[in-house]
Amino acid sequence: MKIAIIGAGLAGLSAALMAHEKGYQVTVYTKGLGGLVLSAGTGDLLGYLPDRPDTVVGDPYQAVDDLPDNHPYRLIGTEHLRAGMEWYRRALPDFWAPTNATNTNTFLASALGSVRPTYLVPQTCAAGALRDQMKLLVVGLKQFKDFPATLIADNLNRAERFSLSARAVTLDFSGRGHEADVTATDYARNFDVADLDPQRAAKLRQKFATLLNDSVQTGETILIPALLGLSPQTFSEFQALVHAPVAEVPTVPPSILGRRAYDILVNSCRKARLDIHTNCAVLSAYSLDGTVAALRVARAGGVDEVKVDAVLDAAGGMTSGNFERDSHLNIQEKVFNLPVFTPAPNATGYLNSIHQIDLENRQELERVLMSGVAVDNTMRPVDASGHRLYDNVFCLGEMLGACAPWRELSGEGLALGSAWAAVQSLASLERSRS
Repeated sequence: MKIAIIGAGLAGLSAALMAHEKGYQVTVYTKGLGGLVLSAGTGDLLGYLPDRPDTVVGDPYQAVDDLPDNHPYRLIGTEHLRAGMEWYRRALPDFWAPTNATNTNTFLASALGSVRPTYLVPQTCAAGALRDQMKLLVVGLKQFKDFPATLIADNLNRAERFSLSARAVTLDFSGRGHEADVTATDYARNFDVADLDPQRAAKLRQKFATLLNDSVQTGETILIPALLGLSPQTFSEFQALVHAPVAEVPTVPPSILGRRAYDILVNSCRKARLDIHTNCAVLSAYSLDGTVAALRVARAGGVDEVKVDAVLDAAGGMTSGNFERDSHLNIQEKVFNLPVFTPAPNATGYLNSIHQIDLENRQELERVLMSGVAVDNTMRPVDASGHRLYDNVFCLGEMLGACAPWRELSGEGLALGSAWAAVQSLASLERSRS
């Protein structure tokens, strides 16, 4: 079967590799890099319940039963969620720290000093897993404005979940010349083992390590912004130079941790010889009796017609430009003309028009961002009555709607669980056609 993947975020790239492992012929179509480079780079499964935002989730799988009936996790199911997260761990073996045996969330510091739950922890963050009586040195860089070390340390000292002792220091270290404002990407490239000038990169790593060694006190764990190279190897070599545990803290986008994960997945696609067509847009689909036969794809030079046996749509939701709004403020998905629904306040039904909600209310505006395509438990899109609209189109990731990944901390689980569920559904589609 020829499988077309729309989108190259976590959901799209993961679905492509999962489908390839099943023996399908896979092609990815994407306009850009996808949302993974904008994420924290952690493996978030479920950190907070949507109706209890102040309640931290310990066991994400156990908490699935407490979610609203229309939440995508209820359709995906814990079995597919587990399988998807486990696949992600296997797909990036050198990226993740070993998972704990209890399948519970780990707590990390955020770039503002809040305590943030996550399920899969990057190796470079593992030493920063928070625990009672932990001593922390939060290291800021004068030239890096997106990591306020003093604020982070103060907030960690006030944390309710853990009793922490944190202090801050700000170092004068640009990495190159006397720049006043340096991005995380600039630092990462300068530190990298695979830099165009390896000797210069090694000297910079040594200089930074010396500054940390001169600042740290006995028993402290060092928290630094995530900027130690685009290659995972760079961090391990740097840690060997420092006389205390070092942990990276995810920073504002573009995320170095997310970029590392993205690069690993793209390289895996290349090794698998998957076709990835970038800078192109899927315009529309040709269908008959609920079956999509071909896609119209715009790329440099014109528009092509691509025959497909199935489509895994991971093009994103409201924030990606995948949905459009008509003059009556009804929202619709662009490629397949799928209806887009906005969750009702009671979390059990859907609304289909922004006219029906109060746009002046912040909570209502969040519900607009939660708009998405309704699906059945096979990830196929359905209408308001539950009728399946296509037999060979599957919707993944944030285009599902009815959840708030930014508030729940569920983005990676949503992408991977839906991708795994959709790829499993391809087998039943193949059997029905044989």
